[in-house]
Amino acid sequence: MAAPQIRVFVDFDSDTAFETNPFILGSATKGILGTNRLGSGTLPVEITDLVTKVAIRRGRNRISSKFEAGLADVTLYDETGAWNPANASSPYYPNVVPLKQIIIYATYLGVDYYLFSGFIQAYDTGFALGNEDVSAVTLRCVDAFKLLAGAKITTVTGAPAGQYTGARVNAILDAIAFPQSLRAIDTGDSTLQADPGTTRASLDALQTVENSEFGGIFLSGEGYLTFKSRTNLIKAPATSIYTFSDTGANISYQDAVVAFDDTVLINSVSVTRSGGTTQTAYDQTSIDQYFIHSGVRDGILVQSDTESLNQAQGILATRKDPEARVDSIKLNLYDDANPNKPKSGVDIELLDGVTVTKTMPGNTTITQKSLVYGINHDITKSSFMTTLFTSEPLLAGFVLDSSVSGIIGTDVLSY
Repeated sequence: MAAPQIRVFVDFDSDTAFETNPFILGSATKGILGTNRLGSGTLPVEITDLVTKVAIRRGRNRISSKFEAGLADVTLYDETGAWNPANASSPYYPNVVPLKQIIIYATYLGVDYYLFSGFIQAYDTGFALGNEDVSAVTLRCVDAFKLLAGAKITTVTGAPAGQYTGARVNAILDAIAFPQSLRAIDTGDSTLQADPGTTRASLDALQTVENSEFGGIFLSGEGYLTFKSRTNLIKAPATSIYTFSDTGANISYQDAVVAFDDTVLINSVSVTRSGGTTQTAYDQTSIDQYFIHSGVRDGILVQSDTESLNQAQGILATRKDPEARVDSIKLNLYDDANPNKPKSGVDIELLDGVTVTKTMPGNTTITQKSLVYGINHDITKSSFMTTLFTSEPLLAGFVLDSSVSGIIGTDVLSY
């Protein structure tokens, strides 16, 4: 059984940051290779045969706890000078310039899976011995988060008090003309104050909504601006889409990283909404044992101090005691004894729920229901390695009928 096969396409004629009629992989009407366009001009060009290596990095920064722009490096050989921007004989001339659209996807068992959609930020050319004619060109690519970070907004039309978080996300995206066809927005659970109307990056405005909701905002591999509600993030670990273990059952993995430390420990929490009074929650027993580990959230746009207090208490309930956790696992997608392994490596998306079991020395095991917070792909002509970075949600909750998150007397209720 074959491993997933990478394909890479570039639209050299795209001339807008956000295409309103984008190429959509798998779509019966917009995903026909050789017919549909990535952007607004010529058909997308497949460069797969030139590619020697692909590295993709997408996910949340563990230090800042924020999703960052997804990155991809695509390395290829240039035997003809086609990737030299000054070469007027290049079939791509004069379009070897920054911000051309690129998509990377993998085909497995006849199904196509997006791994990365974004823009070529730079063309870095190198020579193995310094004077060879054949060059290695690395396309440095970034997803639309970079464009959101550079798009300033002030007043957001249609952003009144009492608006649900999902509607606020849409209002911010409307303000920068982000395509409706590239949005996947949950309704959300919290209502917000009116938009403050200050000058800021649209990404900062979106992440303020994300923090206010206790949700998640990221760019999917398919290029969709995705907003996950608090409720859906709480439910996701209890309804894992894939189960991994080293016990011989389920999907195997390698190079698991297990941590037991105070990195995610929080025993004193303060939450302050815009214009509100700081709400605090702390656990003295945890403080006495582990010293103070403070968590601060401010500038959120929830409408009441009561919700601020609910957030503080929710964080405290799930973070006041340290727990052993599986931080990451690595999947070799060329190991296809179980066809679900290659499938899982290309199918999993950020904030999907997964279950990981790790056998520990001393005849114990750790079984963790988690969210996927980071996805790395490292691909060559003869290898395909995927690393999943996992973490329990910052805010947990009781999930009805769940054998993992629905245990009365054990699991906490969320607000």
